[in-house]
Amino acid sequence: MVDFAPDTSLPTCPPFPMSRPFVTMILLATFVCGAFRGNAQENVMDSDPLMARKRLVYSMVGPYGGFSFSNQGGTFTTACNCEFTGGAGTNFVGGIVFERLTRSRITWGATLGYDDRSITAAFQEVEGVVQRSPSTGREYTVPITFRNEAVTGIQMITAMPFVKYHLMDWLFVRGGPSVSYIFNSTVKHTKELLTETVSFPTGEIATVSLPGTDARSVVLEDGPMPQINPLQVGLTGAMGLEFRIGKKFLLAPIAQYTFPFTTISGRGDGFTIRSFQVLLEGRWIL
Repeated sequence: MVDFAPDTSLPTCPPFPMSRPFVTMILLATFVCGAFRGNAQENVMDSDPLMARKRLVYSMVGPYGGFSFSNQGGTFTTACNCEFTGGAGTNFVGGIVFERLTRSRITWGATLGYDDRSITAAFQEVEGVVQRSPSTGREYTVPITFRNEAVTGIQMITAMPFVKYHLMDWLFVRGGPSVSYIFNSTVKHTKELLTETVSFPTGEIATVSLPGTDARSVVLEDGPMPQINPLQVGLTGAMGLEFRIGKKFLLAPIAQYTFPFTTISGRGDGFTIRSFQVLLEGRWIL
């Protein structure tokens, strides 16, 4: 008969009775801590291992600013019935932007800002002008070249609600309708004499000048733009990059184009101003 001695190398202890309420409290505490940590982090994605990955929802606000490259569409007519086409200008734009994230790649937002769409258009023309010979006193009709320039000042306040979609975490597109109100509009038409001397049929050369003045140019119109349409409606599309700076700030360079549906003024034919904008936008997470 063989006796087996008990193994005393490892201590033995009775099993701990885990009651159902105790297990429930542990699971509840784990869930609450995970949820708190998920809400506290600044990442876009929730990292709770007990739940499916989802995007956090928060709001952002900040300023934007940049340059607007404006181009004329249609024809604009001044008081002397001169038609101007192909006007262009480089101006400043700036304002504020608000965004509200969703639990998808779609973001809702809106911008409100100052938009300058001033343009300058010009053309040259040759007119037959009667000039008097200084030596003989005879009058001749000679060709003289003039340059006409129209500077159109358009300043407006623009609001644009938009929908933004992230193609990637750092690349997005957005678009929406733009509604603008023109609060200031001016037009200045200047006619400049380009020809300095003329030759008469007799071979005589004379200096050309404008009648009644020693200046080389004369202002034909300078004042508010007539027949203005203050309410402007268009469609805006944009593409941009998005960079996170720190935990609560995002920086986004954006290229944006606005196509107008309404004309600027009734004096002309289809006179509109299109705008291509290069913007830098900064947003803080609220």
